[in-house]
Amino acid sequence: MKAFALGLALAIVTGSLTSLHAQQIAGVAPDSAAVRCVGCGGPKRFRRAAEAMFGSELIPQVWNRWIAGDPTARVGIHSWESNLEHGWAWDPDHFGTNQFGHPYGGNLFFNSARSNGYSFWGSAPFAMAGSLTWEYFGETNRPSINDLANTTLGGITIGEITYRLSSLMLDNRSTGARRVFGEIGAALVDPVRAFSRLLDGQIGRVGPNPADRLPSQVRGSVALGYQHLDRGPLGATVRLANQGFTFVTVAYGDPLAGDVTHPFGAFQLEAEFATPGPGMLSQLRLGGALAVHDLKRSERANQQLLLAMHYHYYNNQAFESGGQGFSGALVSRYPVGKKSSLRTELWLTGFALAAIKSDYGVDSATVSPHETRNYDYGPGVGGRVLARFDHGTRWFIDLAYQAFSIDVLNGAAHDHFYQTLSSVWQIRVHGNLAVGERDLVYRRTSHYPNHPETHTRDAQVQIFLALGF
Repeated sequence: MKAFALGLALAIVTGSLTSLHAQQIAGVAPDSAAVRCVGCGGPKRFRRAAEAMFGSELIPQVWNRWIAGDPTARVGIHSWESNLEHGWAWDPDHFGTNQFGHPYGGNLFFNSARSNGYSFWGSAPFAMAGSLTWEYFGETNRPSINDLANTTLGGITIGEITYRLSSLMLDNRSTGARRVFGEIGAALVDPVRAFSRLLDGQIGRVGPNPADRLPSQVRGSVALGYQHLDRGPLGATVRLANQGFTFVTVAYGDPLAGDVTHPFGAFQLEAEFATPGPGMLSQLRLGGALAVHDLKRSERANQQLLLAMHYHYYNNQAFESGGQGFSGALVSRYPVGKKSSLRTELWLTGFALAAIKSDYGVDSATVSPHETRNYDYGPGVGGRVLARFDHGTRWFIDLAYQAFSIDVLNGAAHDHFYQTLSSVWQIRVHGNLAVGERDLVYRRTSHYPNHPETHTRDAQVQIFLALGF
């Protein structure tokens, strides 16, 4: 996971910087026989997609069995019969394995189809098919309900975003060092697509790009800074070790500018890498627009209804939460003077399956895999309110509040209710260099059938330098 996290950060930065200098050219991309646009797909190659999907499962299976010596990888006729006979269960794997490892695997299954001519909707079933195949035949453990949800939904969200990021990096008209770095960056983000391009002889071939390779805008930043975290019950918080961190953001497209002609024509990505901590990847938040409906367009205001798919992963010393699902939002933007604007978002969010830390679970850092969990599972619902005021590219401030209720299906608690309040300010000081601060307060109330009710308050404060692109 550390290798992927570092590769993802480097690829996003390198590829995005490279792509911003490329020219948007209409025409047919050599990515497949007749790819009209990034969102469209092209001629479907089912056999190639199925082989890529099974290959994405075979490699970790061989590694687990013959190199890592994992007993759960010693599959065969007896384990397959047992899995088919006994059916589904909830697995006890560590948080990082279930909430990041499985969604990342689903991303490979999804892109097995996406890189072989299938559209977003056509690729989605491959994420589920890959998960089902692994659950029944890839390990001796009983098929896992949480793995199916995480691999399928999380894999679809990660998969489409990595596919579009790789499209940003792949400039088919470029040559020399720019071409080399673009291909490397795209391969780090979407290795399945890189393999397909290699088989088709497209790496290094010069030709036209898809007409929509570049959306109306791509904005982002890389921030380096210091943070401290506090955690614990109300009135008895514990100051944790200071951390250095890197925070990467990418805003791809703009739904209010008409970029959502296909799913994920606009998406947001936030990734944080921090040390020391339980893992290098301490945060990953992804959300992509599936469809939009304009309510109002004028010089005074733009308003839009938006349907989105989302995934989040928090795994740091203060709080632990993950999940995926669907959201609906009312998005509005109001011009303020000639350079400023106010953007508001009202979200109603549903989690198909969410994971949240339990006060009475065993610390996952002290146990071996396949022994126990320190978090609970269940569906959830909630909402989010966000307001952002920006003065052109000079400075901005964000304020956001969200609240969610998780009904536990498997775990120690009966339910969890949590709220977060966050603020971010950033001001450009020279060129694309900016300074800023990010604050977050996380409150959770948990009800347990066999333990006392708990109330926790965790907090995060960050100070950083950010380079925009």
